[in-house]
Amino acid sequence: MILINRKSDNQLRALVQCSRLLLQRLSTAFVLGLMMTTSAAAETVLIKGGKVMTLGEAGTLARADILVRDDRIVNVAADLSDSPVDRTIDASGKLVTPGLWAPITELGLIEIGAAASTNDAAVMDEHIGAAFDPVPAFNPRSTLIPFNRAGGITRAIVMPASEDKIFAGKGFAINLSGSFDSVVKPSLAQRIYLGEYGAELAGGSRANAYAQVKAALTQAREYADNKAAIRRGDWRTLDYSLEDLAALQPIISGEQPVLIRADRASDILQVLELADTFRLNVIIEGAAEGWMVAEQLAAAGVPVVLDPLRNSPDAFERLGARLENPALLQKAGVTILIGSPGYAGTHNSYLSRQGAGNAVAYGLPYDEALKAVSVNIARAFGFDGGVIAPGAVADIVIWSGDPLEVTSHPEVVLIDGATQSLVTRSTRLRDRYLHPKPGHEHGYSY
Repeated sequence: MILINRKSDNQLRALVQCSRLLLQRLSTAFVLGLMMTTSAAAETVLIKGGKVMTLGEAGTLARADILVRDDRIVNVAADLSDSPVDRTIDASGKLVTPGLWAPITELGLIEIGAAASTNDAAVMDEHIGAAFDPVPAFNPRSTLIPFNRAGGITRAIVMPASEDKIFAGKGFAINLSGSFDSVVKPSLAQRIYLGEYGAELAGGSRANAYAQVKAALTQAREYADNKAAIRRGDWRTLDYSLEDLAALQPIISGEQPVLIRADRASDILQVLELADTFRLNVIIEGAAEGWMVAEQLAAAGVPVVLDPLRNSPDAFERLGARLENPALLQKAGVTILIGSPGYAGTHNSYLSRQGAGNAVAYGLPYDEALKAVSVNIARAFGFDGGVIAPGAVADIVIWSGDPLEVTSHPEVVLIDGATQSLVTRSTRLRDRYLHPKPGHEHGYSY
């Protein structure tokens, strides 16, 4: 028994000694890890010698350095070689721009449009849909995010869709880092369908779609003025749920942009009237015939999201579509935002660069085309990004060539000052099957 106790004491002492050693090692590892984390978070990067298109007040700098600390741009100047830095990226002979923005996507909500199990962008229920918030379904590890990041997109607006209601729900903003905290602003904007699609959802007539939107906004005002009584039940029965009416409050107060689809010139004018009546902060999606009412759009200060490749009259509401639409709108003073081509637009959000290039071919100034895929989108949705300037978010792309040329590609992408991987599922599959041999990575990997 005594022997057993002595063995137990020895075991106990050994256990305590091992525990102390383990704690010491864990403590050392923790400190080292903390130091590495702090070092990475505090990293100062110098991007040296590139042709910098700031898209801000400084314009284009033929050769300049960009100093980045943490997630912000600290300085932009001809020579910052004297600055103490942790890392230097040589951009000599390269074109450097802000990271690009995608104005309308379903990134993180969809993988394959035809596979319902991979689609979280839309719902069907009894409400008008304004309260639908798809953020909980957002997947930052979607294969489409690194794919578009490798095409130069660093930030995107993610909007819900609807096949049932004219109010689709709340959009949100993301960065394309793929991290689990990459939703940078939830409840950013509301989406409404008018035009042909809105008419279809409203029972067959544009007039009814317009009436439904006006009715919902009117009742949202009624809710705002009588919220306590309505919530107590001391009020008349309203047509919409309290959740939907609450979701419309930021719209009628002008705090939240509302994205409204309209292509036909007469529909656009109806949207402008709606915006004026309810003091809405409107962004028009589509605007295929926008050039016909460019002066009215400019006077109202309403931006438009365009697909510059869309010039075929594939619907009666787009009979007036033309390739000069972006140039004519910009010339009239309208802020234009360029999105991806219609088909598989989320998958190919980065092809907004091709659209911008085509717009340049049809008269849009080059700098304005770049702004239409970056700073214009940021500003329209209330952000200060999309430029290279001191204090701006350090989203930066170094290009192999002209970013509006489809054969060019990003060589370095920074989001919030951190260098991003340009490996995608497509590159993994290419590398795996181009020269098959053991040890290649799978196409999808965390």
